[in-house]
Amino acid sequence: GSGERPGRRRGRHAVTARAATAGLTVGLSLLRVAACTGQGSSGGTSSPPTSAGSSPGAASSATSAAGTCTGPVTVDAKGVPSCGVLWGVATRPPTKAGVQAVEDTLGRSFDFVYRYHDIDSTIPDAAERALVAQGKMLHIAIAARDFADSSKDITWAKVAAGDYDTQLRAQALGIASLKVPIFVTFQQEANQKRKVGTLGTTEDFVAAWRHVHDLYAKAGVHNAVWVWVMTGKASNLDSAAKMWPGNAYVDWISWNVYNQSGCMSDQTSTTKYVSFEDAMRTFYTFIQDRGPSIGMDVNKPKMLSEVGSAHYSDDLALTAKWYASIPGVLQKYPSIKAVGIWNSVDGTCDFRVDQLPDLSAAVKQAGQAPYVDTHPEVSPVPAG
Repeated sequence: GSGERPGRRRGRHAVTARAATAGLTVGLSLLRVAACTGQGSSGGTSSPPTSAGSSPGAASSATSAAGTCTGPVTVDAKGVPSCGVLWGVATRPPTKAGVQAVEDTLGRSFDFVYRYHDIDSTIPDAAERALVAQGKMLHIAIAARDFADSSKDITWAKVAAGDYDTQLRAQALGIASLKVPIFVTFQQEANQKRKVGTLGTTEDFVAAWRHVHDLYAKAGVHNAVWVWVMTGKASNLDSAAKMWPGNAYVDWISWNVYNQSGCMSDQTSTTKYVSFEDAMRTFYTFIQDRGPSIGMDVNKPKMLSEVGSAHYSDDLALTAKWYASIPGVLQKYPSIKAVGIWNSVDGTCDFRVDQLPDLSAAVKQAGQAPYVDTHPEVSPVPAG
């Protein structure tokens, strides 16, 4: 995963705009097949999910065999769409104008925007109020840190003990003021190795999560939708198994999906390519196989909070293929109800999808596939 967002250093561009035209055409053709037939091609060898992966969801709309929603699409009080998948984004800069610029390039509006806050920041900020006014949903991640002062000793144990209740309550009431369903995550990617042990134990995290959840409930916040976000890497699964807060404390199960291919060490190579489906399935399989043993309801709706692929300077068509496969793959896993495009730079990894025209064209077409191009109506959550 890519960690908390503010303060990340901006890496140098890892690619040029070269692309193999024939290969890119193949990637776009795969997407056209997925959009028209409901079938996907991910480049992986994974089998479809079992019935245990089905999703409750709202039921006012149906999905046709071609992946097209029939009837108006809505979201319920827990943010679950009645049909299809929510298509979201995280941008840098994380402003209304920044989101609009990506939308202009990709030819559609997003259903939700992922934004990152520390424990002291004001929620919502002006940009978030403006985005909600446009009819968008928000995914708010709250980190146990101070983005302006990394020397502050903020730990999960201190959060659980109530040391930050004043700030957290103010944030909770701010979220309540938005009235519509708001996805809320405490400490996204908490199972990263650099967080476990530094911010506290796995038990400390569970205690902190439950404390924040209960604080919102006591404050009378009815529109917070709790999204547990882990990294999707195999090396972090054992920690994730110890960090499940419990079914009563989580509404959505989420993880981040990346094809880094060595970009973090500035050695991007097509030989390290991992398809979207194969990258996604690492944590999906963990949920199905190990979820029951830790008391997890594996039928909860699922979200891929951040997804992104490295750029290949010698084969940009392969990157385009990664994104082009997303809608078709999602139809094979109906409990996945939301996906967010990570449009930014992390160190030497450039995950932006709006800078290279050939790549933007593939992502644009993916976002217009019927299964993800639903633009659901969002209504206020009733109080009480």
